[in-house]
Amino acid sequence: MVGLVLLATAGSAAAQQMDMISYTEYESLMRRIEQLEAQVANGGGGDCCPVSAPVCRTPGIVAGGEITWLKVFDSEGQGSNFAYQAAPRFWLGYQFEGGLGFRARYFEYDKQASTPGSNMYDGFHMVNFDLELTDTFELGKWSGLISGGVRFTEYREEYDAAGTDFEEMAGDNIGLVLGIEGYRPVTSNVYLFGLTRGSISVFDKRVSETGTILGNDYSFFIWELQLGAEYRYPICGTSYLFARAAAEAQVWSGIGDDDSEDITLFGGLFSVGLAR
Repeated sequence: MVGLVLLATAGSAAAQQMDMISYTEYESLMRRIEQLEAQVANGGGGDCCPVSAPVCRTPGIVAGGEITWLKVFDSEGQGSNFAYQAAPRFWLGYQFEGGLGFRARYFEYDKQASTPGSNMYDGFHMVNFDLELTDTFELGKWSGLISGGVRFTEYREEYDAAGTDFEEMAGDNIGLVLGIEGYRPVTSNVYLFGLTRGSISVFDKRVSETGTILGNDYSFFIWELQLGAEYRYPICGTSYLFARAAAEAQVWSGIGDDDSEDITLFGGLFSVGLAR
């Protein structure tokens, strides 16, 4: 009888201890288990991603390089016969453990028409240079990146193949840019993604090849969209190498031909890089 009482007492104490663990340490315990599982799955370990961190993002450099194949389209049909041509984009930054980071991004499109025509655009020079703050987010099965900062832009349109007859934006220029990227897993390594980015820029003036001022205090909007797929190769903690393929569209609104014309770049891209 005494043995039964002692056994019941021990069982009650053990149950109370299990209840205490369930209610006071469950969330912390599950978080550590999930982080350890992520490390094992990603081949990480050691100092790659401390299990004590409530939100574990492996800090370090983020970088990428992209080749786009884009063609010029004009809202008033005044473009010459442009072909799909390659244009580069690069970015480099740093992301901290909590997900906050910063980066610089550069894009340049500098192309001539394959068959120049009279009284039409024969060449374009477009450059965007962005300095941004970034932050990561999680929303259900989606993960992503929010970015915002300042943009510096160059724009020039040419009317002959030699580029001796042109108009360009000149003087001080600056803009604000805001973007969001979203990723949704399809398999453990393949993701669908979408990216949109918009900016508003201002210029002092617009000038011709002779230096004649054609107008002052210009503003215009640039909208960018990418839709595609990404393959990820985990390397350490939450760090991974990626390769992307996507369709891309850019609309430079209200900038063409010294009036309200829109210039659109449309095509595809392929990129590789390091993310976290």
